[in-house]
Amino acid sequence: MVDSSILITTLIGMLGVVIGAIISNYFNQRIARQAARKEIMFRKRIEYFEKIVECIEKNTKLYESSIKELAKTAGKSSTGRILQRMKKERKRFDIMTSPLYLDTRPISKMIKHFVNIEKRIFLFFEADAGEDKIKGLKENYKQLRKIGDKIIFELRTNLLKE
Repeated sequence: MVDSSILITTLIGMLGVVIGAIISNYFNQRIARQAARKEIMFRKRIEYFEKIVECIEKNTKLYESSIKELAKTAGKSSTGRILQRMKKERKRFDIMTSPLYLDTRPISKMIKHFVNIEKRIFLFFEADAGEDKIKGLKENYKQLRKIGDKIIFELRTNLLKE
């Protein structure tokens, strides 16, 4: 006959295995959900970073080529043509993230500053100032590059921090 203590020990051991399997499955699913959530948030941050960098680079290249073209041809008709091309090809900043994914407060202030410098560049293009016009455009372009670099640095720091 089977001893009752062996039977009880076996049943307790089997119950421990079943309970352990249920608990470990619960914790594994919980850890997997947290990892998936972190991965999604990181992907959103990367996507936002890439879009902002692409926008900054495209706009700065556009302004640089437009200033060079204006310096070569200083006619009134060429200025209008260059201005129309700039307005058409300028890439706009898309606000596509929320503070859930990224702290956008310092970046949004810098983007507003970037856009204000862009507006000044457009005003210089529309003005009739001759040689001062090219000088002012180049100065505004330098400021635009500086603030663009600051935005990219801030985004990269924010991305690496979190």
